Amino acid sequence: MAAPETFDPKRYAPYEKGLSYERVLSTFPAIPTSVDGVRICQGLENIAQVMDRGTLIRSAVQPDLGSILHSRHQFHWHTGYVPPQTVACPHIGAWMAQVLGPRNPVMPAFINIGQRLEGVGESEELKSFTTAGFFGGEYGPMNLAVFTEEAAAAVRPPKGMDAGRFVNRDREFRRLVDATPSRDLLSDHQHESMLRSMDNAYRLLSAKERSAFDITLETPEVQKDYDTGRFGRGCLLARRLVENGARFVEVTTEYVPFFQWDTHGKGHETVAKMHAEIDRPIARLIRDLEQRGLLDRTLVIIASEFSRDAMIEGRPGSKAKDQAFNNSGVMTEP
Repeated sequence: MAAPETFDPKRYAPYEKGLSYERVLSTFPAIPTSVDGVRICQGLENIAQVMDRGTLIRSAVQPDLGSILHSRHQFHWHTGYVPPQTVACPHIGAWMAQVLGPRNPVMPAFINIGQRLEGVGESEELKSFTTAGFFGGEYGPMNLAVFTEEAAAAVRPPKGMDAGRFVNRDREFRRLVDATPSRDLLSDHQHESMLRSMDNAYRLLSAKERSAFDITLETPEVQKDYDTGRFGRGCLLARRLVENGARFVEVTTEYVPFFQWDTHGKGHETVAKMHAEIDRPIARLIRDLEQRGLLDRTLVIIASEFSRDAMIEGRPGSKAKDQAFNNSGVMTEP
């Protein structure tokens, strides 16, 4: 969702059929928050109530990375590098894992929830920043399925796999890694880092902390409050992972063009749906972290789009990359 529909309200024009695009920057009015004088978009009423726990940044400006590919902008803010690059650049989560290290040696330091990496039209671009890059595989993300209820299965040995078979498979995998024909193309650093990542996975699969991945262990009331969809369940999972020592957790509304946050198709309806998906679970996450004494050491970042308004693309004779600056004023919520 663009900034005018989230944290940087602009000129409001009530939605109606046949509304002229010249009048549109946002079809949602602004609402007050718990901070005097600070207003955000209608539909985010729960987030508005916890705004006093946060800082609102409306001053970041993205470079011109092209008028269509959202993944280029995602690459930039996830890695700090402007694409394309000649080397694999580490995701910010990999930086946290490498520089700060794990809080719990059993838990992955960097966990990525909900990023669909296949079948989205820009999958190679998304994959290119969802890595540890030149740091090595041990600092890369644990990518969890879009369906959060499958997360518990991701850290459970396959059915029928006893401890002995599990140990043998781990040993055989290491033999295959050493025997791979591409071994000569790998640096010792990358090879050893990949093996250490397998050590980390092995520890998790045999540790009690893997119960953190099972959100069904929460009470029905808590599950219901978070459950606005995949993103909401992802926020609940993120809270459980942070409680158990995860260093960096990213939860994303999966990128499917014109279905989730890419809101050019049926813009008003899609944005209203997105508001309902993200508002309650984000506010509940912040309150839960605060109640558990974790908010003072946990930075929660809510990042919206790079701020085209809903009518930019497809306007006759327009260029999106030019109109974005002219019409939106502020380019991003970092």
